[in-house]
Amino acid sequence: MLQLHHLEKVHPLKNDLLILPITEFFSRFDLQKHWRNRFYAIFLFKTGSGSLVIDDQLYELGKDRLFFLNYNQVFYFNPLSEPEGYAVLFTKSFYNHVYTGNKLIRSDTALAEMPQHIELSTSSKHEFWQNLYNIKKEYSKNRMFNREIICMQLKIFILRVIRASKLIKEHHLPADHKREVVEKFSELVNQFYKEYKTTAPYAAKLNLTPNYLNTLVKEQLALSAGRFIKNRVILEAERLLLHTTLSVTEISYELGFSDNSHFGKYFKAAHNRSPNSYRTQKSL
Repeated sequence: MLQLHHLEKVHPLKNDLLILPITEFFSRFDLQKHWRNRFYAIFLFKTGSGSLVIDDQLYELGKDRLFFLNYNQVFYFNPLSEPEGYAVLFTKSFYNHVYTGNKLIRSDTALAEMPQHIELSTSSKHEFWQNLYNIKKEYSKNRMFNREIICMQLKIFILRVIRASKLIKEHHLPADHKREVVEKFSELVNQFYKEYKTTAPYAAKLNLTPNYLNTLVKEQLALSAGRFIKNRVILEAERLLLHTTLSVTEISYELGFSDNSHFGKYFKAAHNRSPNSYRTQKSL
């Protein structure tokens, strides 16, 4: 069982966080043995060749490749050349040091979404490396708030990895699955249009980014996701205006608007007339 204090006994954060060049990390233990870790680990390679085995799954080392280890995974390296990169090792307690109200980052449960491996894209690799260098710079100095700053920067890094992995998955969805996603989106809109009138909440429920959901809806339905949602809201507004005796104010609350004015503007943007005007004209 490998723990952080086995690898470093000098740094003030030795029991919670350790950042080492990959070559230094390799020098701290026997590469021929299989190890089980008692920490989270991120390995970011700038260059390198060889392999990394995690729980019997083999991964090739290479340029701008990132690997993630969860607690208690068995791993071993087989480098074929001297690599360049960094190992970032941290405990649950360190990741949870800064609490936020955002459920994605307030606890280490977010790390359940971390992929085992991603290859950094040309467009994103600079921000990953810059993020890492910022963490490393703060780590190299023992000063006020460095634990808090590193923790927050680490959370940003984790979110970047999760976002990158989701984007990779999105771009490889098969055509049939894309149709299924749009059908599910349509079902969700019918279920939640009174609560959610923007794309983001639906994208979150479908585990997609809003931009990608919008792309899928445009591909399948020839209109934006936002327009699809608005059409559903307006359809219900028309029904209530024409087939009930509810007042415009009552209809606005029925459809989830905070006030009559907001509903009026929303409806007028679609019909170029107020809800009352629409009701009157259609009743003639």
